[in-house]
Amino acid sequence: MRRTRAIASLFLGISLGFASSPAAANRIDAGHNKSWGKAGVSFEQYRTDSSDCAHFAANTDLEGTDPARALVLASRLIDNQNGFDDIQGALRTAAPEIQWRRAATIMQGKLDTCLTERGYVKFELTDEQDDRLDQLEPGSLERRSYLHSLASDPNVLAAQALTDS
Repeated sequence: MRRTRAIASLFLGISLGFASSPAAANRIDAGHNKSWGKAGVSFEQYRTDSSDCAHFAANTDLEGTDPARALVLASRLIDNQNGFDDIQGALRTAAPEIQWRRAATIMQGKLDTCLTERGYVKFELTDEQDDRLDQLEPGSLERRSYLHSLASDPNVLAAQALTDS
Protein backbone atom coordinates (compact mmCIF):
# COMPACT_ATOMS: atom_id res chain seq x y z
CA MET A 1 0.00 0.00 0.00
CA ARG A 2 2.86 2.40 0.78
CA ARG A 3 4.36 1.88 -2.66
CA THR A 4 1.09 2.61 -4.49
CA ARG A 5 0.50 5.74 -2.36
CA ALA A 6 4.04 6.86 -3.20
CA ILE A 7 3.30 6.28 -6.88
CA ALA A 8 0.10 8.32 -6.59
CA SER A 9 1.86 11.16 -4.77
CA LEU A 10 4.73 11.25 -7.25
CA PHE A 11 2.37 11.28 -10.19
CA LEU A 12 0.18 13.99 -8.75
CA GLY A 13 3.20 16.12 -7.97
CA ILE A 14 4.32 15.89 -11.55
CA SER A 15 1.00 16.22 -13.29
CA LEU A 16 -0.90 18.62 -11.06
CA GLY A 17 1.98 20.65 -9.72
CA PHE A 18 1.39 23.32 -12.30
CA ALA A 19 -2.33 23.51 -11.57
CA SER A 20 -3.05 26.27 -9.12
CA SER A 21 -6.79 26.49 -9.66
CA PRO A 22 -9.71 24.57 -11.15
CA ALA A 23 -9.29 26.71 -14.21
CA ALA A 24 -5.58 25.96 -14.52
CA ALA A 25 -5.82 25.17 -18.16
CA ASN A 26 -4.21 22.08 -19.60
CA ARG A 27 -3.81 20.89 -23.13
CA ILE A 28 -5.51 17.53 -23.37
CA ASP A 29 -5.38 17.35 -27.13
CA ALA A 30 -4.28 19.38 -30.11
CA GLY A 31 -7.09 21.89 -29.51
CA HIS A 32 -7.30 24.80 -27.15
CA ASN A 33 -6.60 24.84 -23.45
CA LYS A 34 -9.33 23.39 -21.28
CA SER A 35 -10.35 24.86 -17.92
CA TRP A 36 -12.91 24.44 -15.19
CA GLY A 37 -15.28 27.16 -14.09
CA LYS A 38 -18.29 27.95 -11.97
CA ALA A 39 -20.41 31.02 -12.63
CA GLY A 40 -19.94 33.68 -9.96
CA VAL A 41 -17.42 31.72 -7.86
CA SER A 42 -15.23 33.94 -5.71
CA PHE A 43 -11.47 33.79 -6.18
CA GLU A 44 -11.06 32.44 -2.63
CA GLN A 45 -13.64 29.67 -3.12
CA TYR A 46 -12.16 28.87 -6.52
CA ARG A 47 -8.74 28.34 -4.92
CA THR A 48 -10.18 26.36 -1.99
CA ASP A 49 -12.08 24.01 -4.30
CA SER A 50 -8.96 23.53 -6.40
CA SER A 51 -6.86 22.65 -3.38
CA ASP A 52 -9.49 20.32 -1.91
CA CYS A 53 -10.00 18.47 -5.18
CA ALA A 54 -6.25 18.19 -5.82
CA HIS A 55 -5.81 16.65 -2.36
CA PHE A 56 -8.71 14.29 -3.02
CA ALA A 57 -7.09 13.14 -6.27
CA ALA A 58 -3.66 12.88 -4.62
CA ASN A 59 -5.08 10.56 -2.01
CA THR A 60 -6.41 8.16 -4.60
CA ASP A 61 -5.52 4.66 -3.50
CA LEU A 62 -4.08 3.01 -6.58
CA GLU A 63 -3.46 -0.26 -4.79
CA GLY A 64 -4.95 -3.11 -6.75
CA THR A 65 -5.25 -1.14 -9.98
CA ASP A 66 -3.66 -2.49 -13.12
CA PRO A 67 -1.07 0.30 -13.41
CA ALA A 68 -0.03 -0.06 -9.77
CA ARG A 69 0.32 -3.83 -10.07
CA ALA A 70 2.43 -3.45 -13.22
CA LEU A 71 4.71 -0.83 -11.65
CA VAL A 72 5.17 -2.88 -8.48
CA LEU A 73 5.99 -5.92 -10.60
CA ALA A 74 8.52 -3.89 -12.58
CA SER A 75 10.11 -2.67 -9.38
CA ARG A 76 10.44 -6.21 -8.09
CA LEU A 77 11.84 -7.44 -11.39
CA ILE A 78 14.43 -4.66 -11.39
CA ASP A 79 15.38 -5.44 -7.77
CA ASN A 80 16.11 -9.03 -8.81
CA GLN A 81 18.16 -8.26 -11.93
CA ASN A 82 21.93 -8.20 -12.17
CA GLY A 83 22.70 -6.67 -15.52
CA PHE A 84 21.72 -3.56 -17.43
CA ASP A 85 20.16 -5.64 -20.22
CA ASP A 86 18.03 -7.52 -17.68
CA ILE A 87 16.81 -4.26 -16.18
CA GLN A 88 16.01 -2.88 -19.62
CA GLY A 89 14.03 -6.03 -20.39
CA ALA A 90 12.05 -5.68 -17.16
CA LEU A 91 11.26 -2.07 -18.01
CA ARG A 92 10.13 -2.97 -21.53
CA THR A 93 7.87 -5.66 -20.13
CA ALA A 94 6.27 -3.37 -17.56
CA ALA A 95 6.03 -0.37 -19.93
CA PRO A 96 6.14 2.18 -17.07
CA GLU A 97 5.30 5.11 -19.34
CA ILE A 98 2.03 3.41 -20.25
CA GLN A 99 1.31 2.56 -16.62
CA TRP A 100 1.93 6.19 -15.57
CA ARG A 101 -0.59 7.34 -18.19
CA ARG A 102 -3.11 4.78 -16.96
CA ALA A 103 -2.60 5.92 -13.36
CA ALA A 104 -2.94 9.53 -14.55
CA THR A 105 -6.29 8.71 -16.13
CA ILE A 106 -7.57 7.25 -12.85
CA MET A 107 -6.43 10.26 -10.85
CA GLN A 108 -7.68 12.76 -13.43
CA GLY A 109 -11.06 11.10 -13.21
CA LYS A 110 -11.10 11.64 -9.44
CA LEU A 111 -10.14 15.30 -9.89
CA ASP A 112 -12.78 15.84 -12.57
CA THR A 113 -15.46 14.15 -10.45
CA CYS A 114 -14.61 16.31 -7.44
CA LEU A 115 -14.83 19.53 -9.45
CA THR A 116 -18.06 18.42 -11.13
CA GLU A 117 -19.63 17.58 -7.77
CA ARG A 118 -18.80 21.11 -6.60
CA GLY A 119 -20.66 22.59 -9.55
CA TYR A 120 -17.77 23.28 -11.91
CA VAL A 121 -18.02 22.75 -15.66
CA LYS A 122 -15.24 22.18 -18.14
CA PHE A 123 -14.86 24.72 -20.90
CA GLU A 124 -12.54 25.38 -23.82
CA LEU A 125 -10.66 28.63 -24.25
CA THR A 126 -11.02 30.63 -27.47
CA ASP A 127 -8.07 31.52 -29.70
CA GLU A 128 -7.87 34.96 -28.12
CA GLN A 129 -8.06 33.58 -24.57
CA ASP A 130 -5.44 30.97 -25.41
CA ASP A 131 -3.10 33.62 -26.78
CA ARG A 132 -3.54 35.78 -23.67
CA LEU A 133 -2.94 32.80 -21.37
CA ASP A 134 0.27 31.95 -23.23
CA GLN A 135 1.58 35.43 -22.40
CA LEU A 136 1.16 34.94 -18.65
CA GLU A 137 3.73 33.25 -16.44
CA PRO A 138 2.53 29.83 -15.18
CA GLY A 139 1.77 30.03 -11.47
CA SER A 140 1.65 33.83 -11.40
CA LEU A 141 -1.11 35.73 -9.65
CA GLU A 142 -1.84 37.51 -12.92
CA ARG A 143 -2.42 34.17 -14.67
CA ARG A 144 -4.59 32.83 -11.85
CA SER A 145 -6.63 36.04 -11.85
CA TYR A 146 -7.09 35.87 -15.60
CA LEU A 147 -8.21 32.25 -15.47
CA HIS A 148 -10.58 33.06 -12.62
CA SER A 149 -12.06 35.93 -14.62
CA LEU A 150 -12.93 33.44 -17.37
CA ALA A 151 -13.95 30.64 -15.04
CA SER A 152 -16.38 32.76 -13.03
CA ASP A 153 -17.99 34.49 -16.02
CA PRO A 154 -21.42 32.96 -16.75
CA ASN A 155 -21.27 34.19 -20.36
CA VAL A 156 -17.95 32.42 -20.98
CA LEU A 157 -19.25 29.22 -19.43
CA ALA A 158 -22.52 29.33 -21.38
CA ALA A 159 -20.75 29.85 -24.69
CA GLN A 160 -17.69 27.63 -24.18
CA ALA A 161 -18.80 24.76 -21.93
CA LEU A 162 -17.82 21.29 -23.10
CA THR A 163 -20.74 18.91 -23.05
CA ASP A 164 -18.57 15.80 -23.17
CA SER A 165 -16.03 16.47 -20.40
